[in-house]
Amino acid sequence: MRVFYFTGTGNSLQVARAIGEGGELVSIPLFLREHQIEIGVAIKELASSMAPADAATAIRTNGDTMTGKRIIIKDDAVGLVFPTYYWEVPAIVVEFLEKVKIESDYFFVLTTRGVASVTLKSNLRQIARRNGHCLSYYSQISMPDNFLPLCNMTNQKKRFTASVLAQSIGLRVTDVRARKSNVRGPTAPGFLVSAGSSIIRAFTGGTKPASESFLVDANCTGCGICAKACSAQSIKIVEDMPVFSSTCNDCLACVHLCTTGALHMRKEKTSERYLNPTIKKDDIIEAHSPQRLPVR
Repeated sequence: MRVFYFTGTGNSLQVARAIGEGGELVSIPLFLREHQIEIGVAIKELASSMAPADAATAIRTNGDTMTGKRIIIKDDAVGLVFPTYYWEVPAIVVEFLEKVKIESDYFFVLTTRGVASVTLKSNLRQIARRNGHCLSYYSQISMPDNFLPLCNMTNQKKRFTASVLAQSIGLRVTDVRARKSNVRGPTAPGFLVSAGSSIIRAFTGGTKPASESFLVDANCTGCGICAKACSAQSIKIVEDMPVFSSTCNDCLACVHLCTTGALHMRKEKTSERYLNPTIKKDDIIEAHSPQRLPVR
């Protein structure tokens, strides 16, 4: 079994570990990043033995071919575990599904969410069908919601105790190990999928680029944990302060893992931060950072 996961503050990683015990766990951000590196190396090797003019043509032609070629993932069972963002599949997971070809008799998807999404199943099935993936099992798992503009983390922690989470995750583990099928049931109409996501994004400021979504206060020490934890690897430390690019996967690892509480979201409801109690900061950094450096 191979389980591909995307996580921000550890909920999806906890589920992936439970589901994928005895199998292989693969971080989606690292998988995509390493695939891009492999393409770059292959193109350079191809061009190194050619004259400059021929190399330029070869790079254009073969670069497009290599970039567009689907990555084959073959195993007895293949799974995806990821959080729900704005009632939709996160953009980085959509990218993953567009770049891979899953060859398995059992393809399952587990999503973690704070609020039940009536549109996520429709959104997922549309993406899977468009990219030729045959879904065998799908389920949502209620877990603490780390989206600070909407959620009070103190209340979230009280609501989801360790025993409640263990029971909920355990039910899905049993289903997957039994190779249970679960893809039927009602789905939302297409227009509601896009409309619902757009409304939530507009209401919470999710349409703004990352550079306008976060604030840094005087408590920042320039330690760089936010940059290491960023799943998009788009935060740079300049003169001991984080600088955000426009690229963001919405995982919020940077905010929640900040050791001094110096990083904030606009309109956040609380200064309380969240990290899944079964997960360490190093686990998040290892899932996101190519350097895989320990925290300070």
